[in-house]
Amino acid sequence: MNKNARVAVMDMGTHEGVSDPDFDLLNAEQSSSEYIIQQLMKSKYFTLIDKDVISNKLKTANIKITGLIPPNTAKQIGELLNVDYIIYGNVVNVGLDEAAEGIVRIRTVKSNLVIRIMDVKTGKILMAAKGEGKSKSASVLEDIKFFVIGTIKVSQTSVHNALQKAAFQSVDVLIERLFGKSN
Repeated sequence: MNKNARVAVMDMGTHEGVSDPDFDLLNAEQSSSEYIIQQLMKSKYFTLIDKDVISNKLKTANIKITGLIPPNTAKQIGELLNVDYIIYGNVVNVGLDEAAEGIVRIRTVKSNLVIRIMDVKTGKILMAAKGEGKSKSASVLEDIKFFVIGTIKVSQTSVHNALQKAAFQSVDVLIERLFGKSN
């Protein structure tokens, strides 16, 4: 794989049953892709295409842009955006662990993200990487936005912190596997 190859990052999908049905309200798919872009920019291994350009062109062409992408669709995306590779994937899990430390209840949000890089000319997946993120919180304040996992309220910030960590780790694993180096 060439350093500075042109890459488009698609919005991530979510597997059915990843967590509570209200999970979509958190924009996990778009946020995860933004975190991936942030980490890829830091790595300086790829030339990234602006996400708004990607979104506008693909919507105009009525092409699916989230989750799993079939090889023939990847070829269409490659031609439309003039890119060599696409990065796509799914949030595969968002869960919660609870533990008591004295009189304080610690909640740890965990998330997993799997990303793939596909050669748009061949439709071949070159590499896949899984990242895991965790974010701890000791309490949920009444005046902040929250997310319910099961019957437990956790802050949106905790969920997104876990997603960000999972995205960063998945990019680091991908780069290490592709180039033998980490960020």
